[in-house]
Amino acid sequence: MSGHRYESVGDGNIGVETEVVTPSHDSSSANDSVGYETTIPIHPRILAPLSYILPLAPALIILLLERRNTFVRLHAWQSIILGLFAGTASMLLFWIPFLPSLIQLGALFAGFLCAYHAWKDSDTLTFFKLGIIGEFAERQVLGTTVLPF
Repeated sequence: MSGHRYESVGDGNIGVETEVVTPSHDSSSANDSVGYETTIPIHPRILAPLSYILPLAPALIILLLERRNTFVRLHAWQSIILGLFAGTASMLLFWIPFLPSLIQLGALFAGFLCAYHAWKDSDTLTFFKLGIIGEFAERQVLGTTVLPF
C-alpha cells in the first residue's frame, strides 16, 4: 500500500495522526459498499468500532476472522494494543492510589474516541491513530512487524 497520506488531527501536538487508505474498487463483493471486501459479512462501519467495545475479546475475534479489510484489521490491532497497555500499566502501578483507575478511564475515553472515528471515517477509510499505539498497529497490519496473527 504505497498510497498512504498522513494528515494531522487536532492541534498536532499529541501525536495523533490519520492515514488515508485508498480503497480497492472491486464490485464482486456483496458487502463492498466502502470499496473494501470483508471476510465477515458485516459492514466495516460496524466492524471497526466493534473492536473497541470490550478491551480484548471482540477485537481478537475480529482480527482472527477478518483477513481482507485493512481498515478493520488496523482498528482491531489498535484496540488490542490499547487494552494490553492499559491493563499492564494498571497492574504494574496498582500500589499508587487512584492511578490504575485513571489509566483505565483514560483508556476507556481513548477507546470511545477511536470507536467514534472508526464509525465516522469508515466511508473514507481514514485510520485514526493513537500515537505509538497506532504506529505499531499499522506496522503489524502492513507487514513490517511480525506477530503470530
